Amino acid sequence: MSEKTVKVIEGKLLPKGDYVSSGFFTIQPDSYFPNIILGNKYDSFWLYLRRDITHNWYVDKRKQNVGFVSRDEAHILYNTALKFKGKKALEIGCWMGWSACHLALGGVELDVIDPMLSEQLFNESVTESLKLAGVKEFVNLIPGCSPEKVEEIANKFQRKWSLIFIDGNHEAPAPLNDTIICEQLAEADALILFHDLASPDVGQGLDYLKEKGWNTMVYQTMQIMGVAWRGNVEPVIHQPDPKINWPLPPHLQGYFVSGSVQTPAEDKFAEILRAVRPYTLLSERKLFSLYSQAKQLYCYLFWLPKMLLQAIARNKLIKHD
Repeated sequence: MSEKTVKVIEGKLLPKGDYVSSGFFTIQPDSYFPNIILGNKYDSFWLYLRRDITHNWYVDKRKQNVGFVSRDEAHILYNTALKFKGKKALEIGCWMGWSACHLALGGVELDVIDPMLSEQLFNESVTESLKLAGVKEFVNLIPGCSPEKVEEIANKFQRKWSLIFIDGNHEAPAPLNDTIICEQLAEADALILFHDLASPDVGQGLDYLKEKGWNTMVYQTMQIMGVAWRGNVEPVIHQPDPKINWPLPPHLQGYFVSGSVQTPAEDKFAEILRAVRPYTLLSERKLFSLYSQAKQLYCYLFWLPKMLLQAIARNKLIKHD
């Protein structure tokens, strides 16, 4: 990757609806992804997609129900990678290569493991985007599933990684299994990032590292990112978008949030707690969990008609074509 490439990318202004934390170096490699478009969050039925967060949700126009990491999340990856320039990095789950591109632009030597890379069109699309960005020579695309393929590559090349990004299968026990193998194969000085921590299943991975003595922290982003680190490394400091009301799910209540401030949601719960405390023996943690789950279910049911309408409209369009 040339310095000229990075400077050209850095020179662009962010689109309306995007946010990047203050203090971050910024890049914008959108032109290297010809199929990237602004997505509709109601095209996805995933329970843990935070549709109420107003940041742009980008997708590939060929598969519009699966999103990329957000602009802010991509910059957490990029700015973290800058701290590990020249070191070995691992990504589990790359989707269309958007996150891989940001990591590679940060200067790491990246191994990417994703079962979708076994599909020719998918592999060719990711490869072409990385070539356009000038980083393909620093990225090793490996078809396969984690954790088996992670262990295989580590044994084959006697590899350990300093920076790891886990964004693979989000259903339990996959995130925990990914974390266990990554913890074993991480360097003594290492940092592990998680995406989609809004899901409790993904949260199991961060919980595991916390129990193993790693330092941990949460980033309030569209889908919530987590970071764990040990040894002589430090995570980037992220400031959440001050225009957003940032709720924190119950399974993350014990974590420090980078740049955290009290939210209106917490204030609202405090009011409810004062009202119900005389009439219940449940702990504050349990009450907050019930409150958050009820709110999440309410929001999902509120969004469901829009998601169904989107699905019907999409099916009609497919039949018409």
